Amino acid sequence: MTSHRDSPHPLALRSVAMETDSGSGPSHAVPAALAARLDSAEQTLRDIAHALAHDLRTSLRHVVSYAQLLGDPAYADKPEAAARISHKVLDSGRRLQRLMESMAALARLQVADVQLETVDTAELLRGVIKELDERAGGSRVACVLAADLPPAVADAGLLRRVWQELLDNAWRHARSHVSPRIEVTYEAVPGGHAYFVHDNGLGFEPEKAAELFGLFQRARGAPDPGLGLGLAMVRRIVECHGGRVWATARPGEGARFGFSLPDRAG
Repeated sequence: MTSHRDSPHPLALRSVAMETDSGSGPSHAVPAALAARLDSAEQTLRDIAHALAHDLRTSLRHVVSYAQLLGDPAYADKPEAAARISHKVLDSGRRLQRLMESMAALARLQVADVQLETVDTAELLRGVIKELDERAGGSRVACVLAADLPPAVADAGLLRRVWQELLDNAWRHARSHVSPRIEVTYEAVPGGHAYFVHDNGLGFEPEKAAELFGLFQRARGAPDPGLGLGLAMVRRIVECHGGRVWATARPGEGARFGFSLPDRAG
């Protein structure tokens, strides 16, 4: 019979075992979590280089093109057309600003010390949902929180960013439904807890799940596509805490994003 020890929980946390060298000299123990963080930092540098070569260049090209149109004498006596172009310049500039800020946050995350504390999950979520409500104005999305959500041991500021990104992502996709709805649930897993965000949007192809956590990966069909940075940020933050992330979905049946966190440091 297969023992529980031989069958790890499917949502188990990332290993934090110690890795040692196999040479004949003194053993240098390196936490696997630290090794994973260094790998993540290297990948982030490659991703940022890609952004500089592609997304930033594209955004800057849009700003320059619209600005040139504003200087065209043909628009001198067309104030309405000039105003539309002006708004496009502003939108492109703001997008570029958000892109730069998010990339800087990703780079800082690789060197920032994670300050662990016990965070009231329900209280944090209520604050994030209130911000989303205020930002959306009249566009309401029903958000249902599971009762007795367990507290999390995490860096409060970084954990807030995780929930902001996951709920913002769910919010944008749920809006494709006539009655948009988001549910937040949890489950106990070995060594900690797993938290889930389920929206009733269009979902995505199951084989695309892993790709969504890479930089500049955007699910198709969202009413308001994001920058493609939020889920990459979620993955980096959760991995820095020793957890893991995943996503499941079926086209037309919504999406379910989850992440796990240890219930104590170390």
